[in-house]
Amino acid sequence: MTDEPPRKVHIPSKWEAAGAEIFERRLRTILVIGGSAVGKTSFSRDLAGALLARQAEVAFVDADIGQSNLGPPATVALGYPTSPVDFSAVSPSGYYFVGSTGPMGRFLPLVIGTAQLAREARSAFVIVDTTGLIYESGRVLKNYKIEAVRPDVIVAIERRGELAPIRMANRHVTIMKIEPSRKAHSKDDYEKIETRRRSYARHFAGAVLQELAVDSLIFQRTLLFAGKPIGTEGALYAEKSPEGTLIVGAPSAPVAPPRDSKLLPLGFERNLLCGIADTTGRCLGLGIIEHIDFAARTIALTTPVERDKIRIVQFGDVYITPEGGELGQVKWAW
Repeated sequence: MTDEPPRKVHIPSKWEAAGAEIFERRLRTILVIGGSAVGKTSFSRDLAGALLARQAEVAFVDADIGQSNLGPPATVALGYPTSPVDFSAVSPSGYYFVGSTGPMGRFLPLVIGTAQLAREARSAFVIVDTTGLIYESGRVLKNYKIEAVRPDVIVAIERRGELAPIRMANRHVTIMKIEPSRKAHSKDDYEKIETRRRSYARHFAGAVLQELAVDSLIFQRTLLFAGKPIGTEGALYAEKSPEGTLIVGAPSAPVAPPRDSKLLPLGFERNLLCGIADTTGRCLGLGIIEHIDFAARTIALTTPVERDKIRIVQFGDVYITPEGGELGQVKWAW
């Protein structure tokens, strides 16, 4: 299936005026905020086109981890568009693995990743797109993101003053309040799932299965392989760390696990999405864990990242197939 072209939207006059002012005032880092279905990505695309038409270099940071247009879901991605086209046609130059397609429970990596890639961008203008969460915890997230990114201008796309609490808390920053496109539309759940499926499939096109030694890798965002392996009767694998005993596969009765133990079910790792980083900690792409052989201490990963660049594996919270099918969320806890 080919990707659909970008949906044509009504371009309000204030969008064009905002683009001209951003260019004239050299407001380099632009953070775009707004609720769902107000046209944040459409505005970002229109702004990129307006700046490119003025011969300015543009970077785009896509921090909408559930409906990413640039990188795969569960990541913040950085890219450099050279023409006003759909952002999905731009090859990302950098990623930050957040680990989930929703921000709840992932505020810290989402804020860190957005700020890190915005700082990393090497262009005259940096456009940062965000999720549609704006109320309660979403408001808190936006405020922390503004603190971390420190934009030169906040573009607030709103209908009826719904962004007022965020604007009031950030009056020290230049704020441009603009109206949504009349043709901006809300995606239903099927559209959102299908968008993520296509994005995952693009990322894993050409991926290969790599089997690597566990001891050659660094594991992050997990307690696994952080302790000393121990023998526990009836368990597939167990290790002891300062936080207690981690057991893979519940010990068979009548052996009871230690009171300080954390349990992982058999097969917990299969189809688990993970981030793949190099020796500097820079995320190079995604991987899917196929199997961990605890006896042989090997891990099998499906990933487009070259084998000799794989150094760090960061565990995520979602299960997927290489074709982009979503299999569910992690139901166990570390």
